[in-house]
Amino acid sequence: MNLDSLICVFSILSLSFGLSAQEQVVSTLVDPVATLNVTTVEANGSDRSVILREEIVQEAYTPVIATRTIETEAERRDLLPSVDTISGAEIRTSQRRDLGDVLQQTVGVHLVQAGQTGAQSSLFIRGMESNHAVVLLNGRRLPPGLAGLYQLEYLDVSTLESVQILRGASSSLYGSDALGGAIDLRSTDARYLTEDTLNSFVEAGSFSTFRTGHKLAVRDGRLSLALDTSWVETANDRPRSDFENQVLRCNLAYEIADGVFFDVLGYIQDSFLEVPGSSLSPNFPETQLNDNQSSLFSPRFSITRDEWDFSTFYSYSQNELEATRDVNGLDSLLEQTGHEFEAVYNWHPDKDATYTFGIGHYTYEFDRTPITPGPFNLPSAFDYGYGSVFTQADLELPAAFHLLASGRYDDHDSFESKATWTLSIDRTFEATGTTLFAKAGTGYKAPSGQDFIFLAPTIDPSTLLPEESFTREFGFRQEVLNERSSVSLTYFQADIDHLIDVDPFTFVDPAIVDTETSGFELETVISPAEGISLYANATWLDAIITEGQYLGGFGGNPGDPLPRRPEFALSGGLVLSGDRWKLGAEVTGAYDRLDSPGVILDDYTVARLFGSYEINDRLEIYGRLENVFDLDYETTQGYEAAGLGVFGGLRFVWGR
Repeated sequence: MNLDSLICVFSILSLSFGLSAQEQVVSTLVDPVATLNVTTVEANGSDRSVILREEIVQEAYTPVIATRTIETEAERRDLLPSVDTISGAEIRTSQRRDLGDVLQQTVGVHLVQAGQTGAQSSLFIRGMESNHAVVLLNGRRLPPGLAGLYQLEYLDVSTLESVQILRGASSSLYGSDALGGAIDLRSTDARYLTEDTLNSFVEAGSFSTFRTGHKLAVRDGRLSLALDTSWVETANDRPRSDFENQVLRCNLAYEIADGVFFDVLGYIQDSFLEVPGSSLSPNFPETQLNDNQSSLFSPRFSITRDEWDFSTFYSYSQNELEATRDVNGLDSLLEQTGHEFEAVYNWHPDKDATYTFGIGHYTYEFDRTPITPGPFNLPSAFDYGYGSVFTQADLELPAAFHLLASGRYDDHDSFESKATWTLSIDRTFEATGTTLFAKAGTGYKAPSGQDFIFLAPTIDPSTLLPEESFTREFGFRQEVLNERSSVSLTYFQADIDHLIDVDPFTFVDPAIVDTETSGFELETVISPAEGISLYANATWLDAIITEGQYLGGFGGNPGDPLPRRPEFALSGGLVLSGDRWKLGAEVTGAYDRLDSPGVILDDYTVARLFGSYEINDRLEIYGRLENVFDLDYETTQGYEAAGLGVFGGLRFVWGR
C-alpha cells in the first residue's frame, strides 16, 4: 500500500467517527521540558484527555538527547540550557510543519534556505557547518546523504511527540559528524503505548499549498503499533518551485515478557522538487529537477529493569537523489547506504548515579553515477567503516554538584581513528533558584560523501584528515516568578580544525580551513499565570576564518567572518490560551549578515500569527498568517523568501 492509499484510509477513518459535545476544561498542563506551556487538559473521559495522557506517558519514557538515558522530570528540568526540548503540544499549537520551522525559533541556531518550502537548507549551530550535526529518529541516525546532513527540508514534525536539540560537541555520545550538535526527532514509541488514539489534520492555503497528516496508535495485548504519515504539496512563491513530499513512520512492538521488547522502526520519505536556481542567474528560472527517496529499517531488542536497562539495534538506511535537467549537464544519481549496529547498557545502582557502556559498528557506502557522462561528470564511489566503544557517568556529587562525563573511541578502517570526550558540571542553589554550569568537549567528523565523491581521481580520499572541534561553554540560569519561568545566559566558544572545503577553481581539489566561533545565547521563558506563555531568544555570534581560504577565498580569507552566519539573531513569541481557544504571535530576525565577501544582505524581522478554536471534544479549527507584513527578504542572495501566506485547517482527535 502506497502513502496516498494510507492517507485515504486515514481520512475515511477520521470521517467515520462522529463528533461529540466538548466537555469543560478543568486545568492546563505545564510541560517542564517544553519551551511554552501550551497543552490543554480536559475532563476525564474526553478524547483530548486520552490523547494528552498518552503524550505524558511518551514523554516519561523518552531518553534525553544529552545523556541517551531516561531522566526524571526534575532531572530534565536541570539540564543545561544547551539542550532544548520542543514538545509535540507546542509544535501543534504554534503550527510548525517541518524541522526548519522548529529550528528557526531555537537560540544559537540559524537556518538558510536556497528557496522556500522543500528547498535545500543549510544549518549553522553556533556558527558551525551544516554537516556538523547528526539528525536522529528515535535515537537512530537518518541517512545523511552526500552532504553529510539529512535534508532538513523533508522532515515533517507535525505528528511528532517532541524534537530535542543539543548544541555543542556531541561526538562522545553520537560519534562522527556530531562535533557541532545533535537533533533527535521523537515519534511515538510503540513499546509504551497505553491508549488507542487517532490524530489527523488537513489544511490548505497560499501558493496552492495542501497538507495532511495522521497519527494512529493501537495496542492489543502485548502487540502495539504506532503509525504516522504526512503529505504536502505546494507551488511556493517562486516560479518553477513545485514541491511534493510524503513521509511515513512506523513502529511495531511486541512485549515478549514484562519489560522485554522486540520492536521494528521504519521510515520512508519520497519527494519531488523543481529547482529554479538563483534569481540572479541568466538562466533563471532553471529547469532542474530533484527526486529524493530515503528510508530507514531498524529492529531493536530491549530490556528494562529497576537497576539496569539494555538495548541493541541494527539500522539499514538509504538516501538516493536523482538530479536531472542540470543547466551545466551534470545530471547525476547520488546514493548513500548505511549499516549501523549499537548495543548500550545503562546501570543505575541508586538514584544518584547512572553508568553507560556501549559498543557500535558503522559502515557507509557512497556512489555517484552520471546520468549525462562527460569530462566534468565522472563516476565515483567510496566506502568506509569504523567500530566504537563509549562510556558515560551521570552523577550527583556532594554539595549539590551534578557531573556528566562521557568518552568514546572510534577505530576507522580508512581515516584516522579518534578519541572524543565531553565533561559538564553544574550546581543549583535551591534557595535562590540559580544554576551555574560549565561544559567542555571535543568532536570529530570523518569526511562525508561530498568531501571525497567529487575528488580528482588522482587524490586518495583516505589521505583526508577528519575535522576536529574543541568546544566550551559556561553560564547561569535563574528562576524568575516561578519554576516555569527562567532566564539563562550562555557563553560558548569552538575551534574547528581541518575543515574540508572544495576549491572553487577546480571543484575536485580539497581546501583545508580552520575556523573559530564564539558568542552568547540569551534565553527567557516566562509563564506568569495559567493561559499566558512567552519566550525570547537572542544570539550574538562571532564566526571567523583563522587559517586557510574558505571556498578558495570566494568565501573569505583568514580574519574574515564566515558567510551566511548573522552576527545577531533573535526570536520570540507569545501564546494566550482560553477554555477552547489559543492565540499566538512570533517574530524571527537576523541582523548584520554577510552572504559572501563584499555581499551584505539586509536585516530582516519576520512576524507570524496563529490561532485555534476547539469546536467540540474531537474537532478543532486553526489558522495562521506567515510573513504577516509581506516583507521582501532573502536568507541568501538570489533566493527570495515567501511573501504573505494565509493557511487554515481542521484537526480531528479520537482516543479511548
